[in-house]
Amino acid sequence: MALWAGIDEAGYGPLLGPLVVAGTAFHVPVTPQEGCLWSLLADAVSRRFATADGRLVVNDSKAVYTPARGLRALEEGVLGFRYSAGEPPTDAGGFLCAVLHPSADVTDGTPWSEKVQDITLPLESNVSALASKAAVLSEALRSSGVAFIGAQASVVLPSHFNRTVERTHNKANLLFQKVGLLLQSLWQRQRRFDACDDRGVPAPQEAFVLVDQHGGRRRYRKLLRDVFPDCACDVLREEAGGSVYRLSDREQTMWVAFKKDGDRLALPTSLASMLAKYVRELYMHAFNAYWQGRLEGLKPTAGYVRDARRFLRDIAPIIEQDGVDLLTLVRRR
Repeated sequence: MALWAGIDEAGYGPLLGPLVVAGTAFHVPVTPQEGCLWSLLADAVSRRFATADGRLVVNDSKAVYTPARGLRALEEGVLGFRYSAGEPPTDAGGFLCAVLHPSADVTDGTPWSEKVQDITLPLESNVSALASKAAVLSEALRSSGVAFIGAQASVVLPSHFNRTVERTHNKANLLFQKVGLLLQSLWQRQRRFDACDDRGVPAPQEAFVLVDQHGGRRRYRKLLRDVFPDCACDVLREEAGGSVYRLSDREQTMWVAFKKDGDRLALPTSLASMLAKYVRELYMHAFNAYWQGRLEGLKPTAGYVRDARRFLRDIAPIIEQDGVDLLTLVRRR
């Protein structure tokens, strides 16, 4: 068995709402390759809507969710894996407490972030559909020898985002800091994975992690060394299309790859992309509900720059009336 994991983000560019970095991990009975989990779980999971035939769709979140298509397929993909693990969430507060990294806060004290905990789940799917699809997924996991071992997300709300960027003047480093926290969690999970060789002796474990490439960055070794100062970090490849590193100590080894379109290449990274997007959408749902409750007829926003500026103009009288600190609302870019 090997650990096969993926990491991706949602909300790096918007002006409103959180940045979310998420990771998912599996134990697989084969040496991981990019498409292996879609093949092993083919009875329960599809990459494409056209061939899904009732199965869960798992792909880059941009391929699964659009405003026109709605949230249902994204929600079913994310919650379907939670259901299959016997952890069906009934509200966003419980879901977030289960998946958020210990360093992340559910709320920063703003009334719009407080509202996220009260959202009833599922939002657009239904319990019956989720339970049915999760049952098929559970059987596919069991019969293939694959184990879904967890999902974790780190949420950076605007107030935290702004404090960090003001201090470092670099939001790219903030993104990698959160990626590093998830890599550390995977490293610790790998260390706890109690596998033995054919003599019953615990064997050094290997892990493989695919991270969606951060813009045009090619070199990550220094960043990885900061996250894992006690490990050797070997550069295997640094190219425009992707960079690959080997982290190791005396007990274990982890291969970490950063690849362009990584969120489309491997199921763990696709599912991480979906988890990050779903968590962000929960916060945006609460955000819009709060402000629409304050201003009748207000059109909701996804938080991206052009529409965010329209939204801020619309709520400007309430911001002034309430004395809202813009650093808790609008992200520095």
